[in-house]
Amino acid sequence: MKSYDELKDGDIRKTKSRLILDKKVPNDFISHSGDAYKWLWLPSSDVKHLLDVRNSEHVLSNMRNTSPITEEAHLAFLQKYDSLQRLDFILQHHGSGEYVGGMNISLTSHGFEIGKYIGNEKFLGKGLAFLMSNCFIDFIKENVKEIEKIIAVTKLNNYKNINLNFKLGFKIIKLVEEDYWLMDLQ
Repeated sequence: MKSYDELKDGDIRKTKSRLILDKKVPNDFISHSGDAYKWLWLPSSDVKHLLDVRNSEHVLSNMRNTSPITEEAHLAFLQKYDSLQRLDFILQHHGSGEYVGGMNISLTSHGFEIGKYIGNEKFLGKGLAFLMSNCFIDFIKENVKEIEKIIAVTKLNNYKNINLNFKLGFKIIKLVEEDYWLMDLQ
């Protein structure tokens, strides 16, 4: 991997390298119920715990690729992580250490696309998706100046995520990939 000083301008890998080196993550936050949450960079997370949350059935059912991620595939992904135009974080409950879900932004054919999930069912329905998404979006806006526009691609029938995106300030732009909405953060 090139040093981050050698990467071209507008490439988020330079910023990602700096953020990882500085151990910079989105801000911790307190939920409405008073529980504290913190962020981990995905490469520093525990693989088994991460995959248990990421591969939960309710998460997979809303993904483009509905196949579970194997440990082997995840480790291969981590081997090339530094070279990818993406940032990935895991949300962790501060008190118990349990993994809640994840947030990422990656360069796709549509632009810089945000992804989010709460895979640990114990944490569903607590208002965390809005809090974690706001926290993550603020982090991107403050620390990754190369990203000027954030988009989301959401399954047509994923009404909870569509409504969450509206609350976050996204607007529907157009239908893509037959059964997904392309949404743009205004």
